[in-house]
Amino acid sequence: MSLKITMPKLSDTMEEGIVLSWRIKVGDSVKRGDLIAEVETDKAAMEMEAYEDGVVAEICVDEGETVAVGTLLAVLETEDDQGESDSESTDESAAKVLDSESDVDREETEKPEEKKEEHPPHEQSPPSALTRASGDRPIASPAARRLARDCDIDLKKVQGSGPGGRIVLADVESFSAENGIAEKEQELAPIPRGGREEEKSVKIRRIMARKMAESWTTIPHFYVTFSVDMTDVIKFKKDLGVTINDFVIAAAAHAIGEHPWVNSWWVDGEAVEQAQINIAMAVATDRGLYNPVIKDCGSLSLNRISQAANELAKKAQSGRLAPGDFEDGTFTISNMGMLGVESFRAIITPPQAAVLAIGTVRGEVVVDEKGEPAVAPIMRMTLAADHRILDGADAAEFMATLKSYLEAPVTLVS
Repeated sequence: MSLKITMPKLSDTMEEGIVLSWRIKVGDSVKRGDLIAEVETDKAAMEMEAYEDGVVAEICVDEGETVAVGTLLAVLETEDDQGESDSESTDESAAKVLDSESDVDREETEKPEEKKEEHPPHEQSPPSALTRASGDRPIASPAARRLARDCDIDLKKVQGSGPGGRIVLADVESFSAENGIAEKEQELAPIPRGGREEEKSVKIRRIMARKMAESWTTIPHFYVTFSVDMTDVIKFKKDLGVTINDFVIAAAAHAIGEHPWVNSWWVDGEAVEQAQINIAMAVATDRGLYNPVIKDCGSLSLNRISQAANELAKKAQSGRLAPGDFEDGTFTISNMGMLGVESFRAIITPPQAAVLAIGTVRGEVVVDEKGEPAVAPIMRMTLAADHRILDGADAAEFMATLKSYLEAPVTLVS
């Protein structure tokens, strides 16, 4: 029986992806759970697993090629003697399995214990990696396998907490911490220039460029800039061990809570206010710019926001971001202050209403409370807003509230 492997839909907004690398070639025998390819969208890289035993009959897409979701990537020949109708249903489930597995990886990583209750055995009917029989090769998610490989961890020694004893990312992280095994992020070699990796990066940037061009030409942008005295933030960050960006994210969440219209999406020709504040933060990597999302910032403390931001930044730099890390963003913050940029304008990520651009903190002459000249650490921030959703007054009021939180940060740490 021929089993089709197609480009999976890794997120709600994904339209196409890149086959970064094949781990198989025509004629290879593969087992269920073997890694067969790595694919990437403009958002994340994801390893694909075989979900049936078979022999590689055909590879239809070359490495580095960009194809639409659902495009045939490869064909496996299996020894199954099922009829044609069964084959067709298997083809349909194949794409679903790879897509749902990504979602399960994310959910299990965030809440491994809860998910055991939410996914009883009778719900796991599709022939996926989640239901495969145990053997010499441990049952583990792609993210867990990647981290185990990076840390030289034998997965046979790791206790799985996922459905059916499946090993998820959180299990490997716990095993690493308990056994004092350091992740090798600092040993990662830089991506070589002029070779295949650069070609892949160029293709990813082309996807991003097309999306940004679409945003720029379809969204009526307007801009509002404010200057903020960061004196108190600088004092607090030294004591608390958090970053300026952490303060900005926390302050933005508080300000959005007071101006919820900023937390809207443009959907089907109208603005739809979103209940949860999910802030995307721009992270620059060797592969390009990524915008992972800190979920439900409105309910998080400053310290928890700092932890979440740090975790997402590490995952971005090591190439371990999952599709779930990009989903449901309602507001974006792009900080180029560490690059010495004083101010800039960012492009809105559809369907969001706005993006906040943060510049560097630099000493400037100001007039103090006594009317005397003084030097203060000033940071400029520029809001790019969608004029279909917000007007100038909306943006100005939001920015004034944001400024007030940053100039009185005690409200963010209490």
